[in-house]
Amino acid sequence: MEKNTLCNIINDLRSRRDALTMCHEHLKHDSEQWNKLIIILFLSTGLFDSVQLKLGLQNAVVSMVPIVLSSIIACISALIKFKNYPAQIEVILQSQSLLTNTLTTARNEI
Repeated sequence: MEKNTLCNIINDLRSRRDALTMCHEHLKHDSEQWNKLIIILFLSTGLFDSVQLKLGLQNAVVSMVPIVLSSIIACISALIKFKNYPAQIEVILQSQSLLTNTLTTARNEI
């Protein structure tokens, strides 16, 4: 749709900026959830190791649990690195800044 008036351009810029804001919040929320999961698993591994040492558990299955948890943590960390949340968030923030500056310029023209 063609934007012929300044009000239409301002509304379009505002809606695009709001969409980027929502996308930024969604990416930030996802990143925080993955990081919380890693922290919880890491602390669980330490707790399990401590309990194992204090109770003197030497069972083969019990000895494998920290290794499995550490492998899961490594997999999740690799997934987060693959998704590249920080770079995506940075691009969105730069785009928001450009839209905000353009919106301010358009508002000053009224």
